[in-house]
Amino acid sequence: MTDLGKAFALIALTVLSAGGIAADKPAEEEAEPTLWLIEYENDLVAGEDRYYTSGIRFQRIAEARSAPDWLASVARRFPGFSEADALPYAFSINHNIFTPADIENPQFPPDDRPYAAWLNVAFATGTLQPRGADRVRVGLGVVGPAALGEQIQKGVHEIMDAPEPVGWDTQLRNEPTLLLGYDRFRRLLDGRNDDGLGYDLTGFGGLTLGNVYTNLAAGLFARFGHNLANDYGPPRITPAVSGTGYFQPGRDRTWYFFVGTEGRAVGRDLFIEGNTFGGRDGVEPRRLVDELFAGFQYSHDRFRVAYTHVWRSREFEGQISGQDYGSISISLWW
Repeated sequence: MTDLGKAFALIALTVLSAGGIAADKPAEEEAEPTLWLIEYENDLVAGEDRYYTSGIRFQRIAEARSAPDWLASVARRFPGFSEADALPYAFSINHNIFTPADIENPQFPPDDRPYAAWLNVAFATGTLQPRGADRVRVGLGVVGPAALGEQIQKGVHEIMDAPEPVGWDTQLRNEPTLLLGYDRFRRLLDGRNDDGLGYDLTGFGGLTLGNVYTNLAAGLFARFGHNLANDYGPPRITPAVSGTGYFQPGRDRTWYFFVGTEGRAVGRDLFIEGNTFGGRDGVEPRRLVDELFAGFQYSHDRFRVAYTHVWRSREFEGQISGQDYGSISISLWW
């Protein structure tokens, strides 16, 4: 089977499994609305094309359905899930692209991060309360040519008449990936009002284990705006601790600005260090990475849009500078 066939087979099996889970649910639950999200991250807004250069996620969150038994069993081993009666279920398809600083250099850069792409699917479940939220996520996927990073980036650059990336023959080799994550949010200050201006301050932490990422994260963020909803910031793509993708539709308009910071202790980053066994070697990662993020969010009725700008510190030894990029997410109940 070709690399392309392997990638599509992996995604097809997972989607069919998710569809089989949904098919077992009662008919009345099928009529409930579903929350659909699309997120896109890119360094284009910073005028660059290097390092973490692109990320996209399509996500589906079912409000009424419970998580599949295997995911609920995993989740109940973590704090915050033991007393939950129902655990909402989210499923996402994700794609990320990473490149060295100079994409016009055909030679493998010995002191720069390698070319890499990651195609993966993720299952998640969580709890949401006024004072806190918890989330467990399980993901599987593939890194390497099967993730189609070369075809996607070259195709986009051709459409945009941008420089052609010429070093993809040095990318990481095919490797299956497995990821387990747990995130916790707790409201530290709460100055929200039901129908006026308000603010709050939230602390969060996350633990991620896997051959693609292993890290421990912690951070804070503050919100200020009108009719603040009971959420914990806009969604973001791994390795960042994502805010809550879920939001409750309502007739009132909600908007807020936010600013926050996150620090990560890095145990493993496949996209910097290279393949786990054999394959392509990478470079030496920095074990402490921090970032500042800020942006705004607006929602009305069944629609929500958010923009986040991220300033991330250097992630590996020899990196010439940190990086910043933009992230936009659009959500709709349908």
